Amino acid sequence: MAARVSVDPAKLLDTLKATVFKNASNEELLALVVVANTYDLNPFLKEIYAFPAKGGGIVPIVGVDGWNKMLIRQPDFDGIKFDFADDQDGKVYSCTATVFLKNRTHPVILTEYFDECHRNTDPWNNMPRRMLRTRTLCQAARVAFGFSGILDEDEAATVIATSGHSIIDLPKVIPTKTESSTQSDERAEAAAGLAPNPPATDGPQKARTLQSELEAIVIEGGFNLDSLLKWGAESGNIEGADSIASFDEIPTDVCKRLIRAKTGLLKGLGQTK
Repeated sequence: MAARVSVDPAKLLDTLKATVFKNASNEELLALVVVANTYDLNPFLKEIYAFPAKGGGIVPIVGVDGWNKMLIRQPDFDGIKFDFADDQDGKVYSCTATVFLKNRTHPVILTEYFDECHRNTDPWNNMPRRMLRTRTLCQAARVAFGFSGILDEDEAATVIATSGHSIIDLPKVIPTKTESSTQSDERAEAAAGLAPNPPATDGPQKARTLQSELEAIVIEGGFNLDSLLKWGAESGNIEGADSIASFDEIPTDVCKRLIRAKTGLLKGLGQTK
């Protein structure tokens, strides 16, 4: 990053820790810098920044300018179109983004619903269509090009308000000197929101994965795989849903996103049912 912005690395480290990545540990800052470099985002332009999470840790956030930059930089990106739908009272109900891709026969179509995205803030109350369009752009970019490991500002606000953990997945290759590999794995799993390992039993157990966690959420909510795939296909939240035959075949990045949006997921499944 220092080479990209033409500054001394030590000075950049101090500046990042004092400004956009304030209060981050060295490990957390490294994870943030890796993400920034992966997507060529400039933290000083607020394309990526960090907020403290409830209970400790930090949340990496990509602003709308960062999402737009990542989108238009893709060589196969061929434009995006937004369509709004209103309810019977004339208030915005949903926004659908159609992302056109040069390398695919069919565009990626994704719909975000106002009642699932709305937050009681001045921007949402005063500019509901603009805010919903921004949220839809971020989600459509993620689905179309598989951007992972980052959140938009509204997603992050939900995590900050409700999560007791940082959502940064710290690389397992940087444990502390006194930390065992098992402790390092547990810390990374806790950061990803996974429960600790259950006690050993004599009987066989299903491997603990994001797919199994998503399955538990869906089943406990009174739904099944067919319900999830039907909703995923209709809403555009699960690309290639028609070709998925089990929870284990759902991509990990999709599972992470749906688990984080558990409330909206269950609400969407209820509307589909």
